[in-house]
Amino acid sequence: MLRKLRQARGAVDKALYARGIFRADRMPLPEFLGIGAQKAGTTWLYQNLQRHPGLFLPEPKELHYFDWNYDRPLRTYSRHFLPGAGRVKGEITPNYSTLPAARIAFLRTILPRLRLILLLRNPVERAWSQAVMNLVEKTGRSVHEVPDAEFLRHFADERSVARGDYLANLDRWRQFFPDEQFFCGFFEAIAERPRELLKEVFRFLGVSTDVDWERFPVAQVVFRGACAELPDRFRRVLVDRYGDDIEQLYNRFGAAVAGWRVDRRAIRR
Repeated sequence: MLRKLRQARGAVDKALYARGIFRADRMPLPEFLGIGAQKAGTTWLYQNLQRHPGLFLPEPKELHYFDWNYDRPLRTYSRHFLPGAGRVKGEITPNYSTLPAARIAFLRTILPRLRLILLLRNPVERAWSQAVMNLVEKTGRSVHEVPDAEFLRHFADERSVARGDYLANLDRWRQFFPDEQFFCGFFEAIAERPRELLKEVFRFLGVSTDVDWERFPVAQVVFRGACAELPDRFRRVLVDRYGDDIEQLYNRFGAAVAGWRVDRRAIRR
């Protein structure tokens, strides 16, 4: 009963802002969101953006307002950004990439100039990294102690599949926000050219690229355990699941994702 009451109050709150009866532009709210993808470097990005003097990102990293806490009043979310006056404010919650269209539409209504950052990783490697995080790191087991059936169930879980469906997620967001309000970066750049990637993000957010790089943990590796090597038996399963998606991503992004492509006949041998 209490949950239903909170949901009803949350719906009324959102309707008042959507209709302009309440004014969202009078509250401190984010000017950018990091919307994912999970296990694609968002923690690295958060830790580095926090160090920029012209940016403000609250703690903790993931506020989960627009997914898990959507029934709370918008003003409770805005309080996280009060200390960011005078700086470009934002937050990073990777699960936002899978938000339903109605919530994205609400964001467009209250924050029409919102800038959106999406980091992408080979969906095969992303699915493996998420499985290792959930089944190994969080349980204290080694990779070899987890039964194959658990990994296979995780790969097929609808949440894991949705987080790796980059094109569907991106297209759903682009129904409401124009291309110029998106920044798409790639996981490989974190290892190969981290400063250049951050400069691109800084320019996208409209803040200076002239910074003291000694303050930025550009070389930091987050969640080292998720670097466990992907066994061939699982790689075959994941390539079968995501192989067609990778080809579609290549058609859209070209050389940036060329390294994700595989010879599916060779990997089945």
